[in-house]
Amino acid sequence: MICLLLLLGPASASLSSDIAGHADREWFRKTLADETAHWRDGAFTPQGFFKINLDRQWRRVGNQNGTLVSQSRQIFVMARGYELTRKASYLEAVRKGADFLLERIRDFDQGLFFYSMTPEGKILDKSKDSYGLAFVIFAFSHASRVTGDDRYRKAALTTWEEMKSRLRDEKGFFKPRTDRGYVRGIGQNTQNPMMHLFEALLDLYDTTQSAEILKDAEGLANQIFTRLYEEHEGRLPEMYDADWRPAAAKMRGHIDLGHQFEWSFLLSHGVEKGLPARYLGIAERLLDYGMKVGYDSREGGIFSRSDYEGNVIPGPKSWWEQCESLRAMMHWAELRGRSDLWPAFDKSFALVRSHFIDPQYGGWYSTYDPANRARRSDKGNIWQVGYHVCGFYSEALRLLQLSEARAR
Repeated sequence: MICLLLLLGPASASLSSDIAGHADREWFRKTLADETAHWRDGAFTPQGFFKINLDRQWRRVGNQNGTLVSQSRQIFVMARGYELTRKASYLEAVRKGADFLLERIRDFDQGLFFYSMTPEGKILDKSKDSYGLAFVIFAFSHASRVTGDDRYRKAALTTWEEMKSRLRDEKGFFKPRTDRGYVRGIGQNTQNPMMHLFEALLDLYDTTQSAEILKDAEGLANQIFTRLYEEHEGRLPEMYDADWRPAAAKMRGHIDLGHQFEWSFLLSHGVEKGLPARYLGIAERLLDYGMKVGYDSREGGIFSRSDYEGNVIPGPKSWWEQCESLRAMMHWAELRGRSDLWPAFDKSFALVRSHFIDPQYGGWYSTYDPANRARRSDKGNIWQVGYHVCGFYSEALRLLQLSEARAR
C-alpha cells in the first residue's frame, strides 16, 4: 500500500470517515497505477530524459524537446509509481531522470538550471525561470525521499538557496524569469511560481525535516498573504504590475479559479505539517471564493478564470483545474469537516469520469467544452505530464488510508 501517511503528514483531529462513500479505494489505486505506467512506458528514455509529447494511445509524436517543468513533474510521477508498486523500473526512472537534471541541465558556471533542452541535453533556453526551478526543488525532494540518495537532497537545498539570493526582487517577491546572469528580468509578475515554491518547500520539509525549511515556507506564505491576498474578497489575483499591484484586465489581470482551490489545499496541508493554524482561515476563504465563482452547479466541474467582478471568462474546462478543485473539495470535506462539499465533489467527479477520462486508452483529455465537442486527443504535452492527475489520486488514497486507520 502506498506510504502516504508517513509522507504527507498527520491526521486532523476532526477527521471523519465520509470519504469511503464518495471515493472507491481500489478505483483510485488501479487508476494511479495505470496512469504512472502509461507515463513510464510512453515517456521515459534510458538517458533519463522524458519524451512527453504523446498521442491518445500514448505513442510519441512530434517535437520532443522538454523543460524543467516537464522533466521535474515526470520525476514526481515516477516516484509516485514506485511508492505505489515498489517496481524497480520506476526507481530507475526517478534516478536517471534526476541525474539528467543534475548532469545535463545544471548551469555549472552561473548557478541554478537552464529552462529548456533537447532529448540529448542540448540547451535551448538559458534563462532562469522561477516556475521551472520550483519544480526542480519539488522533483529532487521526491527523488531524495524514494531513493535515499543524498545528492538530490543537497541539490534541492542548493537550488532553494540560490533562488533566494539571485531571483528575489527589491520587494522580496520572486521574479518570474531572468536572463542567465540574473541581470534582466523577463515576463510579467505572477503569484504562480511562488505557489509552487511553497508546495516544493513543503515537500523539501518532508525530505529533510528541517525546521528552517518549514520556516521558509511560512515566510513565503506570509509574504503572499499579507501583501497580495485580497482579504475583503477572499481571493488571490493571478497577474501583477511591476510594483506588485493587481494587473489591469488589459494587462492580463484575472482571477485563476483553479489556483484558489490549489492554494486552499496547500495551505491546509501546510498546517498539517506544522504551519500556524491561522492559514486555515485564509485557505477556507479561497476555497469558498472558488466555489462561489468557479463551480458549475449545472453540470459540475469548475471554470478556469474570472474577471475581478466575478464573471467567468468563457472557455473550455481544463483538466488541471478539475484535479485541483476535486482534491481541495475532497480534502476539506474529509479532513476539515466541510461535508457540504461532497455533493459538488460527486457531481464534478462524475463529469470528469464522463468527459475527461479516456475509457479506451486511459489517461485524461486536456479539455472539455460542451459547446464544442471536438477536443484535443493527445495524452501528453509540455504541460500535461501527469502531475495534477497523480496529485489528485494520491491525496484520495491518503485520505482513504487515514479514514481506514481511524476506523480500526
